[in-house]
Amino acid sequence: MTKATLSVVVPVYNVVDYLRECLDSLRMQSLEGIEIVLVDDGSTDGSRELAQELISEDSRFRLIEASHGGLGRARNIGAAECQKTKYLAFADSDDWVVPGAYLKMVSLLESSGSDFVTGNVQRLIGTELSQAWQYEQVTETRTGVHITRDLSLLTDRVAWNKVFRRSFWDEHTLSFPESMLYEDSPVMIPAHFLATSVDVLHEHVYVWRARSGSISQRRTEIPGVVDRIAGCRSISDFLSSAQRGRWAEFKAIYDRSVLMDDLADFLEILPVADAAFHATFIEEMKQFIDSFHPETLTSLPEDLRLKWNLVQQGHLQELLKILPKTSVATFL
Repeated sequence: MTKATLSVVVPVYNVVDYLRECLDSLRMQSLEGIEIVLVDDGSTDGSRELAQELISEDSRFRLIEASHGGLGRARNIGAAECQKTKYLAFADSDDWVVPGAYLKMVSLLESSGSDFVTGNVQRLIGTELSQAWQYEQVTETRTGVHITRDLSLLTDRVAWNKVFRRSFWDEHTLSFPESMLYEDSPVMIPAHFLATSVDVLHEHVYVWRARSGSISQRRTEIPGVVDRIAGCRSISDFLSSAQRGRWAEFKAIYDRSVLMDDLADFLEILPVADAAFHATFIEEMKQFIDSFHPETLTSLPEDLRLKWNLVQQGHLQELLKILPKTSVATFL
């Protein structure tokens, strides 16, 4: 086997129906010197056994078995097991990587010297592929960019469309939060700020599957809203911390962006959520909004400003009256 240049960490948890497609996409990558580290996160549906079968004849794959601890912990376990390669990537076991993606991303980093590269993403819903809206602005390949000069990168919050220079990952002791949902943003947005430079590849590198029961589809669950708000708060705190004072000006920009995007999703589902969810959402968001600069709310479009003002004031019933009625099925 060629000495590994890139390590790809793949957490596996109860994805027996999708695992073969994911591993086949990794097996067919054209980059020489790739290793794939699967971390079974205590699967109970036969995923571990299928993984063992699929990788048994390919020395580039290895399997680590762990007790169930969640996606963040599984990724951290995998990353700790592959410290000798120059580059590091992550893939989710219910998605797949586009043919040739890793060769293109590593080649870009080899020529640019940037700390990591981020690529374009497609969304798979049922059998239909479409452009992921978070990456609609990625229309050309660029090298040596930075989030402070290109704020569109604030929507680049996921781990699996990227290749990191391992030295950058280790220098900043990056790791995923454990025992929480939505663990990508609290690492990826700080990584953008910490990087000296980043490359952006306009070609699609990753297919992100929407499936019932996935984290992104469980928005009406209380742990989901608590963890999503906590993740946003951690980024806001990161930008305003004394050690990161040079980025304090971006705190208000980031806070506004999550009210426009990340957390606005929860406003949409309030009409179909229960009383416990309502109480948690209002309490958590009020605390978060209270930490904002006063102009953060006033800079929002009028209709959205009204909704978030009602949240901050705890006026749930008034808020529900102006939110459109919908059904749970809309969000599944």
